[in-house]
Amino acid sequence: MKKRPVYLSAIIAILLTSFFMSGCMLPFLGNEPVTIVSKANLSAIVGKLYKYQLDIEDDSKTKVVYTLDVAPEGMTMEGSTGLIMWTPKANQVGKHEVVIRVSDGWFRDEQKFTITVTQFQLKSISIKPTTMSFPSIPSSKNIESITAKCNDGSSKDIEKAKCEFKSNDPSVATVDEAGKVTSKKKGNTIITVSYTEEGITQSTNINITVTIDTDSSGGGG
Repeated sequence: MKKRPVYLSAIIAILLTSFFMSGCMLPFLGNEPVTIVSKANLSAIVGKLYKYQLDIEDDSKTKVVYTLDVAPEGMTMEGSTGLIMWTPKANQVGKHEVVIRVSDGWFRDEQKFTITVTQFQLKSISIKPTTMSFPSIPSSKNIESITAKCNDGSSKDIEKAKCEFKSNDPSVATVDEAGKVTSKKKGNTIITVSYTEEGITQSTNINITVTIDTDSSGGGG
């Protein structure tokens, strides 16, 4: 009967060792709460791969598990890295709620956001140059380049034959179908360049300045 305290102490020691080794004491030994610190991109394009790498702050004392609690059809998340991937379909245009949960076994954090899916489309066009000055008449200069920019961040060069050109005041300067601008008389005007793709039209302007008097002569280019 006198040996029972010894046995009891041994059992308690084994239990405490197992308790410590299992990580159950980590919250009492300084385990910090896991926190999501990254912010998701809130826009996606139909047919384009959407990626979001979740970033967290954690003391790495316990294993972190990432869970996608609410997501649109087709969206996936890597449970061990927090990488989200999704390629929206044409029938998924609109808003989609997403809820992500991160847990280290003791602490957890959650992030909620809404992704807006749109069709791939033309966003704007840019031209070079944006201004033209003519010291003589008649004199000609060509539009150098036209670039289309899309809502997924991509861009491409546009053929001038696919664009429309219009002078706000043809008496000052004209523009032909090839993007050739010709000065006519002293003054200022605007050349508007337009491009249409998938039913969407974007336009931009070139500011034209002709500085010579109408009775002066000049060489054409």
